[in-house]
Amino acid sequence: MWVPAEIQDEKETYKFEAHKPVKLTKRIPYLVCQHCGLVFIRNKVTSWCIKTGCNHSLHKDYKNNFK
Repeated sequence: MWVPAEIQDEKETYKFEAHKPVKLTKRIPYLVCQHCGLVFIRNKVTSWCIKTGCNHSLHKDYKNNFK
């Protein structure tokens, strides 16, 4: 699909940015990223998001992994 040059420049591109996991409280057993809010649970989707960083929603394979 063709997009005007002005809009293409505004579109964000994927750039790796590491997660900053922190433990919020003792009652919640999972870590949470300070930047994007990702909860570090143990499943396939979360593992992929951890590998791709905080900007995982901008990654080219994002839509394929979340069908």
